[in-house]
Amino acid sequence: RRSSDLAVFTNADALATYQTLGLVAGNPMPLPETGDVGIDNPEVVFADAIAYGAETESYALLVWWQGSLVLEHYYPGYTADVRSEPASMHKSVLGLVTAKAIEDGFIGSVDDPISLYIPEWQDDERGEITVLQLLNMSSGLASLSYVGGDDSQARQFMAGNLDARATVLGMQMEEGVDGPHFHYANAVSQLLMMVVENAIGGSYAGYLSAEIWQPIGADDAYVYNFEEDGFPRGYASFLARPLDWLRLGLLVKDNGAFAGEQVISSELMEAMKSPAATGVNYGWQIWRGATWQEQRFYNDEKAGFAVTQSEPYLVDDLVYFDGFGGQRVITSEERDLVIVRLGNTSVTWDDAQLPNRVMRALDSLEAGE
Repeated sequence: RRSSDLAVFTNADALATYQTLGLVAGNPMPLPETGDVGIDNPEVVFADAIAYGAETESYALLVWWQGSLVLEHYYPGYTADVRSEPASMHKSVLGLVTAKAIEDGFIGSVDDPISLYIPEWQDDERGEITVLQLLNMSSGLASLSYVGGDDSQARQFMAGNLDARATVLGMQMEEGVDGPHFHYANAVSQLLMMVVENAIGGSYAGYLSAEIWQPIGADDAYVYNFEEDGFPRGYASFLARPLDWLRLGLLVKDNGAFAGEQVISSELMEAMKSPAATGVNYGWQIWRGATWQEQRFYNDEKAGFAVTQSEPYLVDDLVYFDGFGGQRVITSEERDLVIVRLGNTSVTWDDAQLPNRVMRALDSLEAGE
């Protein structure tokens, strides 16, 4: 959503748009910069990446490299306080929370049947779906219907006009499908949110705050709640500032460690970033840049929306949060690199352009050009 008179999405716009909000309390601390990388004229060095951000109506572009924040660029009308609708980047936050709930023993194992956490599905074939199958989008559940356009079940669910619990509990298994396969769906993440909240026996926002958000020194954030007292939207609407998305990127890049402290076990983080059995480009609610695809579809059927990738990535280990229209937190352990892009939804987004332009700039810098 945009401010009608200034065409600028402000912090106030974001907080006014999403109701009811749940606070993810922060504990702001300085970024743990450990590098001594000094880049003269970063706006010139990263000019191509900044230009791509301008073409795609970006709000913020941040680059962390070798222990330092080497670029912090806000486009005209935006500041470090901007909170944009991150779309499905929230799925990756939920993936991190699920990993932490496993580490803390609230969820016994990714191989647990979800009937352990969804009592309504005991003695139901849907209860045999595992936590892992929810995490890697191979549940076998049919997507909500888009028949009817804006009045469809899927659109009304996303608009918050339906009973979210009843909607996800009403999901049925796909018909005519042979075995687990990759099928990305918002309602699957919402079902995972139900599993997590039932498992921890309390507030997702409070657990995220205490176990991840405050330990990484982030400022306050908000979730959109379907209900007055909770049940956050698990696939979108996590309202955080750009620098705090960067903190999450550092946590992912460094395998669960932040500022020298292990926030989530490295073993679980490695599992989260590893390829699913049903697809090398997906992990636990997080994307992997392992295999180049000119069009990246969100299901094995290669149906519906796809993201263009005009060339292979310049590094093999990219792991990233993907929000519709180019919301991104991109990480590479090999390059000690985190890139954050927040902005207006760009349907012409090209997955390769931003990370490759940043990496080409860094290559030129290292070559002394």
